[in-house]
Amino acid sequence: MNTGKGLYIEGADFGYNNNSTQLYQKFGCTYAGDGNASGNIQTVTGQIGTIADGLSYDYLYGQGPDSYVDYITENGGTLFFEDHTTRGRAIVYDGPSEEYRAIHSTFIFGALRDGTNHKNELMNVYAEYLSSGPVGIEEYEANDEVDNLSLYPNPARQTVNLRFSLPHPRRVTIKVYNSAGQLVRQLMDKRLTTGQHQLVWDGTDKSGRRLSSGCYVVRINADEKVLSRVITLVK
Repeated sequence: MNTGKGLYIEGADFGYNNNSTQLYQKFGCTYAGDGNASGNIQTVTGQIGTIADGLSYDYLYGQGPDSYVDYITENGGTLFFEDHTTRGRAIVYDGPSEEYRAIHSTFIFGALRDGTNHKNELMNVYAEYLSSGPVGIEEYEANDEVDNLSLYPNPARQTVNLRFSLPHPRRVTIKVYNSAGQLVRQLMDKRLTTGQHQLVWDGTDKSGRRLSSGCYVVRINADEKVLSRVITLVK
């Protein structure tokens, strides 16, 4: 994901393959090891005082995504997830002069398992961190530009109903992004009148193909103000 001033990257071998590059230095971490062929991560636990404080997830231990998962240490950034062996697996970084924000996760988001905490909670945390504050896209209260925003059902098996109201006429764009920050569908780009509006999305991409199960970010832009919500698709 690259939002201009917010960077997100995940990958078990990102550090192994790129730790000497300029790109790797953007993430405020140091590559500490390549991990094992299998059996690297049973769980990840959010560290106290970080963006993941109170969050924990099981992982696909010993399965495909658990192969040679890098472990990392802080190098200007803040470690926010450790695995069951207390090795660092994810770091946030505000840049050398808070000029951008970055998240690097060595584990694969899609391999986390919902339990006490759900992945959509974490995706909301990621989206808020990357898009808030002085270095990101401005977030705003719902009653500023968009009122009564709801996405339902969530999780959704087939169609998603998106409902909102506008206190004033606005040009509105609605786009859907996957967990890697890639645009998968634009749902709307038009000027709307004051009042209630509803949109139904069938869970397909721009080519009409059904999207795979996972978390997606629905981003609403109303006259340059941006609001993001996470929707989970399940089969």
